[in-house]
Amino acid sequence: MPASSPAEPPSAAACLHCGSPVPEGASLKEFCCAGCEAVYHLLHEQGLSRYYSLADGKAAPAPEPRRERSLAWLEPLVARSEASSSPVCALELDVQGIHCAACVWLMNEVFRRQEGGASLTVNPALGKVRLAWRKGLFDVASFLRTIEGFGYLFGPSRKRPEASSSELPIRLGICAAITMNVMLFSVSFYVGLTPADGEVFSLFSRLIVWLSSAVVLVGGWPFFRSAWRGLRSGVLHLDLPIALGILLVYGTSLAQVARDGRGDLAYFDTLNTFVTLMLVGRWLQQRVLERNRRFLLEDDGAEGLFARRQEGERLVTVRATELRAGDALVIAPGELVPVEAELLDEHASFSTDWITGESDVREVARGDEVPAGAFNAARSAAHVRARTDFQDSPLVALLRQTPASEGGVPTHARFWNTVSRGWVLAVLLIASAGFLLWLPAGEGRALEVAVALLVVTCPCAIGIAVPLAYELSQTRLRRLGLFVRRRDLLDRLPRVRKVLFDKTGTLTLNRLELVDRSEVDGLAPELRDVAFDMVARSNHPVSRCLAAVLSRAGARFSADARVTELPGLGLELLRADGRWRLGAQDWAAPGATGLGGTVLSLDGQPRASFSLRESVRADARRELAALQASGREVWLISGDSPERVRSLAGALGVPVEHALGGQRPEDKAAVVSRLDAADTLYLGDGVNDSLAFERALCAGTPAIDRPVLPGKSDFFLLGEGLSAIREALALSLRLRQVVGRLLVLAVAYNAVAVAVSLAGWMTPLRAALAMPVSSLSLILFTLASLSVRSPGSSSQVARALQEVPA
Repeated sequence: MPASSPAEPPSAAACLHCGSPVPEGASLKEFCCAGCEAVYHLLHEQGLSRYYSLADGKAAPAPEPRRERSLAWLEPLVARSEASSSPVCALELDVQGIHCAACVWLMNEVFRRQEGGASLTVNPALGKVRLAWRKGLFDVASFLRTIEGFGYLFGPSRKRPEASSSELPIRLGICAAITMNVMLFSVSFYVGLTPADGEVFSLFSRLIVWLSSAVVLVGGWPFFRSAWRGLRSGVLHLDLPIALGILLVYGTSLAQVARDGRGDLAYFDTLNTFVTLMLVGRWLQQRVLERNRRFLLEDDGAEGLFARRQEGERLVTVRATELRAGDALVIAPGELVPVEAELLDEHASFSTDWITGESDVREVARGDEVPAGAFNAARSAAHVRARTDFQDSPLVALLRQTPASEGGVPTHARFWNTVSRGWVLAVLLIASAGFLLWLPAGEGRALEVAVALLVVTCPCAIGIAVPLAYELSQTRLRRLGLFVRRRDLLDRLPRVRKVLFDKTGTLTLNRLELVDRSEVDGLAPELRDVAFDMVARSNHPVSRCLAAVLSRAGARFSADARVTELPGLGLELLRADGRWRLGAQDWAAPGATGLGGTVLSLDGQPRASFSLRESVRADARRELAALQASGREVWLISGDSPERVRSLAGALGVPVEHALGGQRPEDKAAVVSRLDAADTLYLGDGVNDSLAFERALCAGTPAIDRPVLPGKSDFFLLGEGLSAIREALALSLRLRQVVGRLLVLAVAYNAVAVAVSLAGWMTPLRAALAMPVSSLSLILFTLASLSVRSPGSSSQVARALQEVPA
C-alpha cells in the first residue's frame, strides 16, 4: 500500500439539472454529464422548465442521448390494441427513469400537447403508464420517442408489484392502529385499574388479549414465514430471533392471563410495540431496494428481443427466439442484429462495442458477416439474411438471466447466521435460568421473571436499528447516483480487494472528444460551415463529435448541400469551389504529410485537421488512484485491442500488467475466476461482460439503457462520474462498523435489562417504557453515526479495510 494518499477532492459544483456534483475536470462545468445537459436544454426549449420547480431538487441524472432506440416491440402491441372495434385504444407500458411528481407532470404535459390523445395515467410507484388514444389520430411511437428524449425508456408491461410490497404497509397500518388501542387500555392498568373494578377490568383484559392475538397473527406472519423457510433450508435467518421472541412473549403472557385472569401482569403492550417496530424495520429494508429495482425496465433476456422479418411482401415483427437460418431481416437504425447474418445491401455500418468492447464502428460490405449483437449504426435500415437459428446464436448464453454473484453461503450470511443462532440460544438459556432461579419463590413468580427476560431480550437492534442503517446508506448512495438492487450488496462490499473495470462504455463514455478545442475555434467561418454541412449528415461517431463541437462554435447549416458518405473512407461534398473531403489523411489529402486524425481538404489540399480521442470519464484517473491508495488492486479488462487498453491504463495510472486487452466474453469470465477470492467487484456495460458478472463477488453497470446487464447487476450507476463506487466501498466499511457498534450496544442494554429482570425488579410498565426508550436511543445513534459526511480519507479506508477478514 502506498505510504501516502491523494488529497480528497474539493466540494464540486452542483449539476443544473439533477443537483449531483459535477466531476472534477469535467468539460461540462455546469452539468454532471452530457445527458443532463441535453435534457436541461430540451426542457427549456420546449417550455417545460416548470419541471424543476416540481422536482424540488430530486431529479435523477439523465442517461446520455444515444442513437434512436428500436421500438420494434411496440408495433405488435399497438396493432393488437387497434384491432378492436372501439374508437378509443388503450395500452399499458413499463417506463424506466420515473421517480417523482415532476416526471408525472412532464409526461402528462407532453401527452396533452399531442393531438389525438384521450388519457394518460402514470403510476410512479410501480413505474408504469397507461395511455388511451383515438384510433387513427394519435402516433404512439412518436409520443414515446418524444418522452425518451428526456431520458426515459419504455418497454412492454412486465413489472408486477411484489406481494410483500403491497401487503407490508397494510400489515403495518393494522398493527400500528391496534398497538395504540392496546396502549390506551394498558394505561388504565398503570393509573389504577384493578381487579376490584370488576367487569371493566375483565373487559379490558380480554380486549388486550384479543387485540394482541390479532397483532401477532397479522404482524408476526412475515417473520414466522421467513424464519420457517430459513429453518427448512438449513439457514438460521435473521428473522428467527424476532419470530421466536414474538411467540415466546405472546405464549408466556397468554399463559399468565389464563392462570390469573389479569391482563395487567402481562406484557402485551410491549409485545405490540415490538411487533410494530419490527414491521417498520422490514419496511425500511424493502423501500429503497424496490424503488431502485422499479426505476429500471424489467428484462426478459432473449424473450425481450424482437426483429422485423420479411415474409413475402409483408414485414412482420417477431420475437428473436422465432428466427431461423435463411430469414430475411430488416434492421432499422439503432436496432440489434440478434443472429449471425449476411449483409444483403451494398454496404452498411454496425457498432459492435456491446459484444466485443471495440469502440470503432465497423463498415460491412455485401456478403460479409454481421456478428450477432451488433447495432445498426447507420441512418438507414440494413437488410441481412440470418445464417443460423437464434438458438445457435452466441447471444443465447450471454442473455441468460443468472444474477451476478451467485454461489454458496457467503461470509456475510454466515455472520448473520451466527448472530441469529447466538441470540436465540442466549435468550432461551437466560429465560430458563431466570425461571429456575425464581422457582423456589413459586411457579407464578418464576413465570413472571421468565416473561420479563423474554421481553427485554427481544432483538430491537436487529429488527429496526440495523435496517435503518442500511436504508440510510442506500439512500445516500442513491443521491450520489449509485442505485443498490441486491439486499446484501453492502454486506459484500467490505470484502472487495480487487476492482475490475471494462474499458469501452465503462471507463470511457461511448463517444469521442476533440483533443484540442482550438482546432475548431481557430477555423475560418467558411471552413466551419463546410465541415458542419458534412458531419451533420452522418451518424458516424467522428461526425457526431465534430457536429456537436461545430454547432456550439456557431457553424451554419446549408439545406442544399449534397454530401456522400463513403464507408471506410469519409465524407465528400461537391460545391462550386471544388471537391471537399473529410476523413483519413491518406484519402482526404493523399499527398500531405505530418497530419494526424481526421483531415478536411479541398481538392486534395488539407485545410484543417482534427485530433480525436475516446472520451474518458472526467474523474476516472483520480478515482482509480484513490482506489489503489486505499489498498485495492485495479484491473482493466476489455475486448478492445491490447494496445488501446495498455494506452488507457498508462493514462489512468493502472499498472500495465493489470491491463488485459482482446478479451472475449469467456476470457473475461476466466480472468475473474482466476483473480476472485470472493473479493472482486466488476464494472461493465456490454453483453460481453455478462459471464464475468456471474463470477465476481459483486457487479455493477453504468449501462441502464441496454438489455441484460441491468437485470444481472447488484447495482447500477447514473451520471458520468465514478466517485460513487469509492463512496460505496467506504460507506460499506462505515456501515459495518456502525452495525457492529449497534450489536455491542444491544448486548450492553440487554445485560442491564437481564440483570434487572433476574433481580425481580422488571414490571410490565418498566418494560413498556424501556423498549421504546432503548429503540429510540439506537435509532438516534444510527442517525448520528451515518449522518451525511465523508466516509473517510483513502488512508482511513485502507486501515478499515485491513480490519475486514479476507
